[in-house]
Amino acid sequence: MGDPASTPSTAPERATLERSVGTRQYFTLAFGTIIGVGWVIYLGQWLAPAGPLGAIIGFGAGTVLMLLVGLCYAEMAAALPVSGGELAYVYETFGTGLAFLTAWALAFVYMSTTAWEAISLSVLLENLLPGISGADLYSIGGSPIRIGGLVIGLVGIVMIGLLNYRGLRQAARFQEILTFTFLGLSVVFIGAGLIFGDVSNLAPALHVSGDGSVIAGIIAVMVSVPFFLAGFDAIPQAMEERSEATSARAAARMIVVALVAAGVFYVLVLLSASMASPWQELVAAERLPAAAAFEAAFDSPGFGRVVLIAGVLGLLTTWNAIFMAATRVLFALGRARMLPPVFATVHPKYESPSAAVLFVSGLSVLGLLLGTGAIRPLVNTSSFLLSISYALVCWGVIRLRRTRPDLDRPYRVPGGSVTAGLGLAAALGFAYLGAREPYQGADGIPLEWWLVLTAILLGAGFWVASRPFRGTVTEEERRALIVGE
Repeated sequence: MGDPASTPSTAPERATLERSVGTRQYFTLAFGTIIGVGWVIYLGQWLAPAGPLGAIIGFGAGTVLMLLVGLCYAEMAAALPVSGGELAYVYETFGTGLAFLTAWALAFVYMSTTAWEAISLSVLLENLLPGISGADLYSIGGSPIRIGGLVIGLVGIVMIGLLNYRGLRQAARFQEILTFTFLGLSVVFIGAGLIFGDVSNLAPALHVSGDGSVIAGIIAVMVSVPFFLAGFDAIPQAMEERSEATSARAAARMIVVALVAAGVFYVLVLLSASMASPWQELVAAERLPAAAAFEAAFDSPGFGRVVLIAGVLGLLTTWNAIFMAATRVLFALGRARMLPPVFATVHPKYESPSAAVLFVSGLSVLGLLLGTGAIRPLVNTSSFLLSISYALVCWGVIRLRRTRPDLDRPYRVPGGSVTAGLGLAAALGFAYLGAREPYQGADGIPLEWWLVLTAILLGAGFWVASRPFRGTVTEEERRALIVGE
């Protein structure tokens, strides 16, 4: 991945974004991103292979392992508080080529997820307002794509795009309001399930596979954990935009707080929904299982609607934050001249990465056309790619402690390199499971690997196309553009 030698006559100006995000908003940014809508749509796919206790064990164990990764992210985010997050961390540790690959993989995941949210919005609203999706236009993989669903997704893309185009200050306020409203609704339906549900509905608590094992189901749940706890890394993407009153340490600590809160939420949802209604019925439910559970338990469509409304709020918070993260990665890549510098364009009035916002909006529209059949493959592909980036960050903590002992670290990983090493092992384990799981029962090469290949080919294309731009700065100048030194 060599670049042509060049000696620019003047150093390029480093574009910057508005600084307006506070500590509480960092929490809502991360927590709102993590929770999203997956628990509404995916609940049955957690319960089916593992049973309620197996799903809780799988998600609980996965959360503990992800906390090790989150601690490493907190140290890196506080030490290198710049837009782009992993781009800066991997660049400081491994150099330009691997930094680009990591950042591009994350950009692909984030942009895929924005399309996932657009698709999911139409699914939720169809359950809230039956018939709103309208007539079938076409189908992909047996999943119909309806005209109403496309319109709903398109309206959502335009709304989220405009919100982010006008700057992170407004997007963060929007995130804060929706996240705390979501938490209020969650207390209602989770509390109702735990208080009025029946423990007998949990039986059998563990699902036994055909070979007599309960481990396979637990592992199947753990494979999805990196995706469903992804979102804490939205904080590193926005560290450069923290307000003057917010310290890097305080913002970084919100990574850990958000991961713990999200893990507890998922476990409580699994438990309360399985107590509210026999879990086998949830797996077989034609409607979204989380809503079906509470509606059946209390014989009240209103309870089902509360769950669906909470799902819509969670979806919007995730969509907003993931969209923000995608644009910040592209912005940082453009600023570093690893992508065309147009991606580093800052709006003169709103101080937002306007070109990146428009680009992500356009790709979201293309992803929307794939429909619901793309949801599970996107989850598995994203889990694999995220796990690789997590491993590099954990490794980076270990390596930078040796090569850059002078680096100011406002937040330090408890246990130091030992904890970081455990985080690295956890991330590599998740990556292995993410690569292996799609092959279980697959006929030929699974769609997940075609998506990974697509990400690699797109990244290679952008790398080649950006070669002339990379050559306009020296590595010293590139480092200054990335980490601000």
